[in-house]
Amino acid sequence: GAELIIHNAPFDVGFLDEEFRRLGLGRTRTFVGGVIDTLVMAKELFPGKRNSLDALCDRLEVDNSGRNFHGALLDAELLADVYINMTRGQNTLAM
Repeated sequence: GAELIIHNAPFDVGFLDEEFRRLGLGRTRTFVGGVIDTLVMAKELFPGKRNSLDALCDRLEVDNSGRNFHGALLDAELLADVYINMTRGQNTLAM
């Protein structure tokens, strides 16, 4: 029932679907309660602006100074902070 929060979800879900297919399992959406695409959210909040993860970090004052290369763990941490800032109604993703 958990939701995935992904920036540009169709891209990553395509990779996940392929990995699950290779394992003989169903598609990603059979394992999760939903997929939230933060790129779609950003385009709605900031129409006509650049909405890459780096651009959102700059716009929302999320410190991405340690991002010297594309790494999944760091990107996930940055996206968590970006998502919190875009949803505005919460302070943390902690359970």
